[in-house]
Amino acid sequence: MNSTSVSATSQSTPPRRRSRWTDVLLTTCGLFVMTVFLMLTTALNPNGGLLGRFFDQHGMLMLGIEVVAILVAAIIVLFVERRESRRRLAEQEAELLASARAAAREHSVALAGEGPPSGPAADHVSEPYSTPPFEQS
Repeated sequence: MNSTSVSATSQSTPPRRRSRWTDVLLTTCGLFVMTVFLMLTTALNPNGGLLGRFFDQHGMLMLGIEVVAILVAAIIVLFVERRESRRRLAEQEAELLASARAAAREHSVALAGEGPPSGPAADHVSEPYSTPPFEQS
């Protein structure tokens, strides 16, 4: 495969868009990071006030829920991305097979236009759907 066919293939495919589940995962990770930073700032602030008491009572529960949400979203993203990758690979494989078949047809047409093959290797070459030499009349 030469560089022009590679660049033509990459230009014909549209850019891949992120899935909704990836956005959910990124959002839950961002929420987790913000919660940790808020917990740190209230812990280091002597006048933590209401937010400090809230984190004292419910901080570990919040972090646990966020971690579970991150794990669930990550597993869903893995399954969705795997399915999408398999679909794209199947499409690329079908395109490659179609181009290989077209190239094989062009090659066989070019060989048919040149005349019958000759030489010692010609005894082993058979064209599809041709009658064997002993049945020709």
